[in-house]
Amino acid sequence: MSQLVLKTDVATLNLLQTAFPDLSRNNIETLSQAAVYEEYPPFTDICLEGEEGTTLYVLDKGEVDIIVHAEDNQEILVDTIGPGTYFGEMAFLGETTRMATIRTRTPCRLLSIEEEDFMAIAQTNPSLLRTLLRQIIGHIRRNDRAVIHELNVKNAALRKTYAELEEQEELRTQFIATLSHELRTPLTSIKGYLGLINGGAMKGDSLQVALDSITRNVNKMVGHTNDLLILYEMHPKKPSFEYLEVADVLIEALNAARSVLNDHSTPVTLEIKPDAPKAYADRRGLTLALRALIENAFKYSPRCAPVAIHVTCLASGEMAISVTDSGIGIAAADQLRLFEPFFRLEKEENAPTLYPGLGIGLTIAKFVMDRHNGRIQIQSVVGQGSTFSLCLPQQ
Repeated sequence: MSQLVLKTDVATLNLLQTAFPDLSRNNIETLSQAAVYEEYPPFTDICLEGEEGTTLYVLDKGEVDIIVHAEDNQEILVDTIGPGTYFGEMAFLGETTRMATIRTRTPCRLLSIEEEDFMAIAQTNPSLLRTLLRQIIGHIRRNDRAVIHELNVKNAALRKTYAELEEQEELRTQFIATLSHELRTPLTSIKGYLGLINGGAMKGDSLQVALDSITRNVNKMVGHTNDLLILYEMHPKKPSFEYLEVADVLIEALNAARSVLNDHSTPVTLEIKPDAPKAYADRRGLTLALRALIENAFKYSPRCAPVAIHVTCLASGEMAISVTDSGIGIAAADQLRLFEPFFRLEKEENAPTLYPGLGIGLTIAKFVMDRHNGRIQIQSVVGQGSTFSLCLPQQ
């Protein structure tokens, strides 16, 4: 900080008049006799909250931040002020403890007025003292209202953050319970078969059956792990868009779904309209999204109930790839939550069957559609079935 002795000029008088508009020109000229210019580099604390101070400052050039501290010592930015404003006025009311920290945001030039110098002048000019203190009190009231408003805003933000943390904790708990359930079954099966194999009880055809079961369960766990990686990394690799034959992608997604669920008996019909163009998409992403829809159709339909896949062109110019099942259907209230991570329809009301899965397939599908600037459309009737459609824009 550097200090410059003030030479009263028109610019200085105008600055003081801007800061203290209630003062007469004569009072402004008198006040200027106690003022000195000071210069500060950026990110410098001019005043510190809680410390004593006896100086009032008028900002001539630059910007400063007004900062208060919460109970946990977190800094709260109340305001940023520019030229023509002042701070440190509490010193002139006999209160030397600073109410806020003032920090330069940019290089600043300030006019400083010491309480002792000001009072020496004010004692010979009572009107100057009364008018200036009246304006300062009004200024303090306005600042207090601004601080209270900012603190209320911060408190609301904190409440929202705490609510989000509680929601994340609930998701974490739900995830652990879901993952434990989904991994326990295949791990128990693998452990059982390995115990029989190591004990020499599985031979010939029985050994092959056991190895097949172990392979399927390992693939299932690998599939869950891959889904989790996709969900949390959200497919960080940049998508590679190309024109794809929809039939090829559908067959790949269907085979993946059958393999994961070990379901090779559910009949699937595939209809692609003659006017349907190639899909301009990322192959891996589109396959993942379609696999999620097909897996859901298999899981939530009666055993061996048919699943239909249609590819059409919509009036909007989008390509729609729809997967239709005749399963349990989805209530309107549940449709709003389908794309939340780990949300799933675990079982039908009063039914003993738990549906498998981590509840992240549709989350991944929505992420893929967002990357394609597309959307997912849902049509469902409880007890009758559902149709999920991936709507892809065409280039």
